[in-house]
Amino acid sequence: MNKSVLFLQNEIMDYRKPVYNELAEDYEVTVLHSGRPSGRDGDRYHEVITSQKQVWRFHLQPSSPLGKMIGDFDAVIAMFDIAWPAYLAPLFWRKRPKYILWGHRYSSNRIACAVRDQLMKRADRLLMYGDEEVERMIARGVDPAKIVIAWNTIQVPNHRDYSDAKKTSLLFVGRLQERKRIDLFIETFARLQGRIGDEITLDIVGSGEIENDLRRIADNLNISHKVNFLGRIDDPDALANIFSRAYAYVSPGPVGLGVLHGLAYGVPVITLREERHGPEFQNLAQEHNALICADELEVEGAIRRLCTDGAMAKRLGNNAYQHYVGERPLSRMLDGFREAIDG
Repeated sequence: MNKSVLFLQNEIMDYRKPVYNELAEDYEVTVLHSGRPSGRDGDRYHEVITSQKQVWRFHLQPSSPLGKMIGDFDAVIAMFDIAWPAYLAPLFWRKRPKYILWGHRYSSNRIACAVRDQLMKRADRLLMYGDEEVERMIARGVDPAKIVIAWNTIQVPNHRDYSDAKKTSLLFVGRLQERKRIDLFIETFARLQGRIGDEITLDIVGSGEIENDLRRIADNLNISHKVNFLGRIDDPDALANIFSRAYAYVSPGPVGLGVLHGLAYGVPVITLREERHGPEFQNLAQEHNALICADELEVEGAIRRLCTDGAMAKRLGNNAYQHYVGERPLSRMLDGFREAIDG
């Protein structure tokens, strides 16, 4: 009989569904969360939805069935977020299945870091997105034998190397949030008019609270006719078409899984170095599959270089694709989960 695995999540994101479905080939997988129903025809995992309410910074689940459910599972994989205390409470229970904490980042808050250290010491396994914090964890007393790396990635079903396709745009994909610094991207694009090809447009895929502000910036800079707000797009074929024509995926602010999306289509990345990036930043190598900049002036120079040097753009794009297929396929992430569950 297959092992049973319970995931504890805030919600089920579309990009995580392939993880649950693939693992359901080997295990009985259930996801407990507080988001919207996610089930579609063909899904092999089960889901249980419980309500939550926010009190200050914490998400409480007063009617959660976790206490009654947990004994039915061989392993629990809980998102490691101290803002969701119900998912961490079982670490202190006398009787519980194998408990795996998934995802971790130290912060600038010393108290929060100390709490995380104590929670990690109680867990049976620590499933990490990457290895960027491993040395610090060990130095703070975490048992290295508990640590398993499941390199964070996304499944791009139609991935393809578009590095040699005709390029006509620069691209941002993601939530339209102030911290992403998309305004800087638009302003930089405006300054480059006349120094890069007149046919080059700026494509923005995504939605968010600052969309109207960004539209006003483009209008005030007289480039609204060259800035395309395409909204949220989930269709893989439509996304492939958009990525295929991009010289670069440009995200001046913190980068996340969007990096993997770009790499999967052979698109290099331009970003700023001194940002609080997600662990996906580790996929970027300067002058290999990315141009990592010190300031706004360097961002401007990086965009101009790629838009005027076709050979360089093609080389970085091909390297980007090779990194995705060689280092970040979903199968490698799943290997980490299996090691944490079975090891």
